[in-house]
Amino acid sequence: MVSSSPYSSLIDNEKFLYKLVIQLLIFSQGSHKLLEPHLLSIGTKLRNGANLQDLSHELQAVSKTLLHISKQTKQDVDEAESDTTALQDDYVMGRLDELLAEVEVPLRFHQQTSMLKQKLRANHSEKAYKKVIDSAITLLLNIKDYGVSEKKGIDVFLEDLTEQLDEIGQQAEMAGQANQLSIDNRDTLNTEIHRQVGNLKSSTQSAQELSILKTHTSEHLDRLLAQLLEHKQMEDDRQQEVQRKIDLMTQKLQDLETETESLRTRLKIEHDKALCDPLTGLPNRLAYNSRAEMELSRWKRYRAPLSLVIWDIDYFKRINDDYGHKAGDKTLALIGQLLLNNCRETDFAARYGGEEFVMLMPNTQEHQALEMAENIRKMIQNCGFNSNGEDINLTLSCGISEFKEDDQLDDVFVRADQALYQSKQHGRNQCTIYVE
Repeated sequence: MVSSSPYSSLIDNEKFLYKLVIQLLIFSQGSHKLLEPHLLSIGTKLRNGANLQDLSHELQAVSKTLLHISKQTKQDVDEAESDTTALQDDYVMGRLDELLAEVEVPLRFHQQTSMLKQKLRANHSEKAYKKVIDSAITLLLNIKDYGVSEKKGIDVFLEDLTEQLDEIGQQAEMAGQANQLSIDNRDTLNTEIHRQVGNLKSSTQSAQELSILKTHTSEHLDRLLAQLLEHKQMEDDRQQEVQRKIDLMTQKLQDLETETESLRTRLKIEHDKALCDPLTGLPNRLAYNSRAEMELSRWKRYRAPLSLVIWDIDYFKRINDDYGHKAGDKTLALIGQLLLNNCRETDFAARYGGEEFVMLMPNTQEHQALEMAENIRKMIQNCGFNSNGEDINLTLSCGISEFKEDDQLDDVFVRADQALYQSKQHGRNQCTIYVE
């Protein structure tokens, strides 16, 4: 058996590497623009009969290029992951902001909610981001616990009210019984008087001497007087007890009236707050849903024209980004007041959420609603809004739809929203009627 020499093995290895370089060249063609010049150079040298030593410089260049591409790819992946994470963070923050705008926030949590909204709209580090999320969750749980506590408080009040009403009923029943007893005692006294008078009459008729008659008469009169005095004392005591019970019932009824009025006031305040957007002072989405249901029922009954307008602030995010969220809040408050001040008494304007507003216009056809909307749009465009002395180009777009046969609220809203989208697509700062 003849063993191969080191020189022979070296030649075999070189052939293998040579084939490997050719396969790599074929496989890598068109894979990356940075590799193409080196691959073309290697291909040219191979066709001219170059060996591995002749290709060493180009192969080193390929190696460096591959290393550079690998680093660049990793950096692109990291940036993509970072962008994805940032988008996810923005989405979570946006959803929390919308949730806090829609949730019914009790008065005691308004300041905390306002501060949290400002934090939600600010740029955050990873640590601050987690704190904001935790704060939002804690706030929502506190609002939930407060709502449960308020419900328990009302339940306790109603239980106490029931007990006090039962007690008043018992007192009234006892007063009635005392009154009946008084009537019974009066009947007994009348019977006894009749009996004593009858005895006195019999004694008078049977008396033989004046002295005996006087004695019998005196005894009967004494007994009558004693019974009358006893009856009077019993009636006085009973009347005092009845009066005491009546006074007690009167006081309890007054206390209940005071507590009920206090609860009614609290509930009205909370109800009004629940239907009001604290930033703009306009009714909120909950109030809109209630009013829209009422207007829909009225429209179905009388068939008077009814139109819906959806407003949206143009480039609102740009206002927040360029001028800050305080300017954004100021913009929302201004738009809310302008919409409220420039609609009719019969119209209903509300903040639907975010930078969107809605307006219900009873007894108004869509072309009439368009005319009114155009006047409002032009007025807002020329309102001269500024932040810290810097003018801000403030415009609104809107979509309009009139209620049609067999419409439900969602049908009209979807059409108006599509018309709003058309306004945005055609350049913003305009009003559009939905056309099928």
